[in-house]
Amino acid sequence: MQGILDKIDTQYQSKLPFVIYAAPNSETLQAFFQRNAVLESFFGQSGFVFAPFSNSEKYILSEKQCDFFEAIIKEKNNTDSTFEKEETDPLVKNDFEDLVKRSVDAILEGQFQKVVVSRKVNLAVSINFKNTFLKLVMQYKTAFRYLFFHPEIGMWMGATPEQLLKIEGTTINTVALAGTQLYNDTLVWEAKEIQEQQFVTDFITNEIKPFVEEIKLSEPYTAKAGTLAHIKTNIEATLINRELAKELLYKMHPTPAVCGLPKKEAMEFVLKEEGYDRKFYSGFLGEWNRNETSNLFVNLRCMEIEEKQINLYVGCGITKDSIPEKEFYETENKLATMLKIIN
Repeated sequence: MQGILDKIDTQYQSKLPFVIYAAPNSETLQAFFQRNAVLESFFGQSGFVFAPFSNSEKYILSEKQCDFFEAIIKEKNNTDSTFEKEETDPLVKNDFEDLVKRSVDAILEGQFQKVVVSRKVNLAVSINFKNTFLKLVMQYKTAFRYLFFHPEIGMWMGATPEQLLKIEGTTINTVALAGTQLYNDTLVWEAKEIQEQQFVTDFITNEIKPFVEEIKLSEPYTAKAGTLAHIKTNIEATLINRELAKELLYKMHPTPAVCGLPKKEAMEFVLKEEGYDRKFYSGFLGEWNRNETSNLFVNLRCMEIEEKQINLYVGCGITKDSIPEKEFYETENKLATMLKIIN
């Protein structure tokens, strides 16, 4: 493992792209180290894809341009984070609650059924990105964990609980994930959260129908993600033709779990009303078309790392029954996931 970590230092100092990542429940770190600083387009290539929220250009660390390494994760002593976030400015809280209120009003006016709104939290702190990544790897073992750098994109890190799409041959797997609570053994899901998750399930099954056959759904169940819990439904199907994989991907992203429903109207509202650029937050990332296998995840529970600050991104799904203050505290709970690992 130390060899990969040393290679990260060399790549970063040379301003060369890299990604290091671990699949959910995996004890193996995998890494792509690009041999040049070219920003490669996703089209027609295999490797590690990194795509923004908006359906604009998608980028890839191409297998042809990269050296690939693997290493077994070795447990390290991790101390709790000593970082203490300042209390949230009441104006920030009020602004987000006003955004939620405007979202509910738009739903009641019939503009859309659900929308996902978010906020960006800037923290003036310099972090040791390697140590922080190792803490993230150890603490969130059930998530897809990654550290990505490209000199033209910047550095991003995250531990996402949500798979967007897995393709093995002609078999696809995805999940419908929505609703958020702090995890406990006796939690109860409210009607709003159950409805929110059903929106996601219905959207995904409807979007994939033209491309697949034999759709199988699990019963919704509670899934733990760190200190949080979500409602989750597993979805499996068979591609009619493997050549349809990329078209299916573009059809699915962004899902109602990060955008809303209907997609077009919700996206227009998000771009107009959020007031900032999500960049790669709520985009997707992961292995694409490696040995006829793709394994992509939604970029949630993530941070953008700059020299003297980090930017964290958190959001929540809004339906007609959403309560603005409660939604704000949902984003605070999600924020805590990343704050715990800052080093």
